[in-house]
Amino acid sequence: MSSILHPLFEGIILGLTVAISLGPALFALLQTSIKHGIKVGIFLAAGIFVSDLTLVVGFYFGAASIVTDPRYHLVLGIIGGIVMGVFGLYTFFKKVPQTEQVEAINEIKVKKKGPVPYFFKGFILNLANPFLWVFWITSMLAINATYGGNQKSVALFFAGSLSVILMTDILKVVLANKIKIAGNPQVKLWMNRIVGLLFMIIGAFVISGSLLEYFKGISLQVP
Repeated sequence: MSSILHPLFEGIILGLTVAISLGPALFALLQTSIKHGIKVGIFLAAGIFVSDLTLVVGFYFGAASIVTDPRYHLVLGIIGGIVMGVFGLYTFFKKVPQTEQVEAINEIKVKKKGPVPYFFKGFILNLANPFLWVFWITSMLAINATYGGNQKSVALFFAGSLSVILMTDILKVVLANKIKIAGNPQVKLWMNRIVGLLFMIIGAFVISGSLLEYFKGISLQVP
């Protein structure tokens, strides 16, 4: 049981880190939910989730076929951990405007009425974000290296991450009118620091996990 809970719990930590990030997707969900209602907001959140799932599943099979040599696990794990650590440092020290404001994003509009078009709009807009591609492929390669290519553990890790992201996005939609405080500069500052610190911790975990897997593999080869 512990072998199942371990990667699942670690995936939940990454999911929570992504969920509390104050990016454009958060404010798109809030604005859409406030203006068009909870149902439309949930369809938008579902579209965003399916696009994340599409990328993760694609990279999952790609990483499984590409990363087979233990030396690649080590190198990719270290690179992935460093990338996450650098992103954490950037987020931690990111300057926040001292005026309370909502992220400057265009309002999400669809031509046809009803909630379903918002699902496809969320899917396409999220999929078109190049940062997400970099984030998910880096995460997939790094976590794959951390677990030594154990596909069951990798799958459990990202199942935990994506489940938390979906649940928190729905929660954001439901509580949209009550979390406008996200625009407060002090809240933004501390949220950035928390997210940055968590990404640095995850980066350290990825690097240490990759090193442990590599040296464990070497020790097993020694007669």
